[in-house]
Amino acid sequence: MREGFKTFFRSLSAGLTMQNPVLFEAIGLAPVAAMAVSLKSAIILAVVSCVELLFIELFACLALKRVKSHFRVLLYAVLGVLLNIPVFLLFERIAPNETQNAGIFVPLLAVNSLIVLHCERFAVKNTLAATAADAVSAGVGYAAVSLLVGVLREVLGSGTLYSRDLGLPVQLPGFLYPFGGLLLLGFLAAAVQACARSRKPDEPVEQAFDMREVSESHVGSLRSLLHTEFDPYGEADAAQPPQADKEKREKRPPRADRTKRKKPAKKAQKPARSAKPPEDAGERALRRAARAAQADYAAEFDEILSELDRYRETYEKAPSETAAEPDAPETAAEPGAQATGDAPEAADGSKEKGGDEA
Repeated sequence: MREGFKTFFRSLSAGLTMQNPVLFEAIGLAPVAAMAVSLKSAIILAVVSCVELLFIELFACLALKRVKSHFRVLLYAVLGVLLNIPVFLLFERIAPNETQNAGIFVPLLAVNSLIVLHCERFAVKNTLAATAADAVSAGVGYAAVSLLVGVLREVLGSGTLYSRDLGLPVQLPGFLYPFGGLLLLGFLAAAVQACARSRKPDEPVEQAFDMREVSESHVGSLRSLLHTEFDPYGEADAAQPPQADKEKREKRPPRADRTKRKKPAKKAQKPARSAKPPEDAGERALRRAARAAQADYAAEFDEILSELDRYRETYEKAPSETAAEPDAPETAAEPGAQATGDAPEAADGSKEKGGDEA
């Protein structure tokens, strides 16, 4: 029992100093820099962050260990929204002015990177007691930095403390802006690291967190997530063990000319190329879609070329036909003219004959 309390207080002190999520990991800087401009707004930020981190990390430890990593991240966001709504409504009734001044940053705490990092790095890999200790230490460290920054910015920027005027002769309103919060966080991080180096000079402060654990936990990529079916528990992977591919490769007959081929001496001196990683189903689907789109484009281009050829043929024939059309009426008019010319002569002749007879 005593050892449990010792480990808990050790993790709590580490979360406040050597493993502080804000000053060492640089996580959750945007809410602190933009929202913690006074003590009241810093209290809202600290309470919402601690509640969400504690409940989501415990839930991840209890129920999400078998779920794939990319589906877990989606569930963290959903749980954060569900926890954020009642807390936001509560603070909207208790402190409406501060909640309105916080703006969009209170709802955005539902997708805080602090929750995702601690859940993926610690909650899904450890026991419930260790997860609770990690959640409390990280939450207390984040809340302590938020409250300290809120107090300093309110005193230096507004000259007040918890909305009470302190009567300071000099005020620095620049600390109320986000760049002032980031500047103050930089000075605090430098001070804490200097104290840690002076107390433990042999321990590397930069390696307090191993970020490779988080990158290794996220095995599935976004492309494979979009092109695969919904399988959060990996049942399809369990049904098809990776040894099946190996057995298929072993059953294949060896090539006849594999022993006959010999590499030249010059190529033998070159370093062997690393084998290409096997393509996943998403990449193969993308390549098939690209080939189909290329074939459709070629077919459409051929149709356009054929249409252009037909258009050119029709318009090349048109001038010859239009040149022949004006000659036709002239040739047709000549016999007509002769006929009309002969008719009057005949008519005149008949008249003349008629006159002579008369």
